[in-house]
Amino acid sequence: KIADQLLSAEHLFVLGRGYGEPIAYEGALKIKEITYLHAEGYPGGALKHGPFALIEGSKNGKFGATPIILIVLDDEHAVFMKTAAEAVRARGAHTIVITDNPAMCKNVADEIIPIPTNGPMTALLATIPLQLIAYELAVRKGINPDVPRNLAKAVTVD
Repeated sequence: KIADQLLSAEHLFVLGRGYGEPIAYEGALKIKEITYLHAEGYPGGALKHGPFALIEGSKNGKFGATPIILIVLDDEHAVFMKTAAEAVRARGAHTIVITDNPAMCKNVADEIIPIPTNGPMTALLATIPLQLIAYELAVRKGINPDVPRNLAKAVTVD
C-alpha cells in the first residue's frame, strides 16, 4: 500500500534522531539507489534547513503530498520526533511513521508501520520496513532491485 502511494512522489525524506538518525540516512540511500526516487535522510532537528522548503500538500484531493518517513522510537527523542511529525504534517506532508509505540503516534501519522521494541537495538529494526518499501517501490516501477544502475558491487581502494 505504501509503495503504491509513493509511485507518484518526486522526492521523499526520511527523518530520525538519536539511534534513528543513521537508520534514516541508510533508508533514504537504499530508496534512492534502487528506486531512483530522490530521497534524503535528515536529522529530526534539521527540518528548517531543507525539507520544509520542499513540502507540498496533496493536489486536488489526490495523493501528491510530499511523503516523509519518520523513525519515532519510544525513547528520549520521542517527544521531539512527534513534534517534527506534527510540523511536517501541518505543512501538508504525508507522514509515514515507523515506531515501536504505535499508540504514541496515532495522531501524527497518516500511516504507521509498527516494529518491535528491543532496547538500543530497536532502531536497527526500522531498517527492515525501509528496505521493504524500497524493494516494493522498485518492483512497482518495473526496476530490478538486484541490479541498480551505475552502482558497483565492490569498492576498490587505491
